[in-house]
Amino acid sequence: MTVYRPDSLASFGKQWSQMTCSCLALDLTCCSVLGHSWLTPHCCSFLISSGVEDNMKWKDRDLKRLTALDLTAPASDALLKNRKNAWIQVAGHPGSFAPAGPNTIWKKRMEKENYETKTYQALMDEPLRDMVPTFHREVEYNGEYFIEMEDLLQHFSDPNIMDIKMGKRTFLELEVKNPVLRKDLYEKMVTIDPDAPTEEEKKQEAITKLRYMQFREQESSTADLGFRIEAIRMSGEPPNTNLKKTKSKEQVAQVILKFFKCQYPALDTLLTRLISIREKFENSKFFKCHEIIGSSLLIMYDAEKTGAWMIDFAKTIPVDSSLTLDHRSPWRIGTHEDGYLSGLDNLIMIVQGIVDDRHENVTVTEAAKGES
Repeated sequence: MTVYRPDSLASFGKQWSQMTCSCLALDLTCCSVLGHSWLTPHCCSFLISSGVEDNMKWKDRDLKRLTALDLTAPASDALLKNRKNAWIQVAGHPGSFAPAGPNTIWKKRMEKENYETKTYQALMDEPLRDMVPTFHREVEYNGEYFIEMEDLLQHFSDPNIMDIKMGKRTFLELEVKNPVLRKDLYEKMVTIDPDAPTEEEKKQEAITKLRYMQFREQESSTADLGFRIEAIRMSGEPPNTNLKKTKSKEQVAQVILKFFKCQYPALDTLLTRLISIREKFENSKFFKCHEIIGSSLLIMYDAEKTGAWMIDFAKTIPVDSSLTLDHRSPWRIGTHEDGYLSGLDNLIMIVQGIVDDRHENVTVTEAAKGES
């Protein structure tokens, strides 16, 4: 694995220190990689080759697009300093991504492990590679690690975005063994459902992470359907994360139909894409030996295009070599089954039902017109 280490600006003259990076809207003290274009994010390489003024057009055109989505893991404060447009967070922790160029972004990865980097690297050699953002490299900046990957938003113009958290299990088995009682998780539980805690939990005013995770799975569609709609961002609107009570198949179908504004060609495209993801996932050697926890399907569409990608692999972890996962079997401790494909099966079934209902209604309407 190649890790790129941007250098400091100590050797650069006053003319550099007084300029700003027109692509990122950052001071160059925050974008110190400009000295060596072969080590830089693509935006800075582009800046050096084309000139600062020429890139103002790129900034004006694409910075708005780059503000559309923010999903997981806090990003470096330095990289985000002096940002002219606030990013819109759809789900997860704030400050997830920093733009790295016209076609790529930097995502901060977990400090202790690099499971996400390894997952993206492995998937680049599998048929699933076109179902995930393209991996470019890992970057070390100011003691922090970032994954440089394809900016999926480049394919769209101000898209509508849906984040679907996949799987029936949303926690690692390691977390099951953690008996620590947490007051913050108790507070989250009572915020969602004041009647959920047991009498003992009310006295302690604290619960374990396992208890909270299982409670949350039961509250949403995760436990029954194997996925939950985490967040939605419609074009021109703030994100909607108030979807925890969307639980039944009928409720999920209504949310999806509303999200797509009854645009059935887009739903047809989504259905085809989801079926393709499932087929390639089932044939993936990588996922037969990895549990996939906390991963999402990112769905986007605009007036011209519709797409869906697998994202977020920070908790995609290899299992013991004696195990082969099918991602559908019920979970018991030690099996490492996650229910990802169970969730994808149900999501496909719901979207297929929406499409079939539309076709049936069209047929009935046309038949009625013929009789009249």
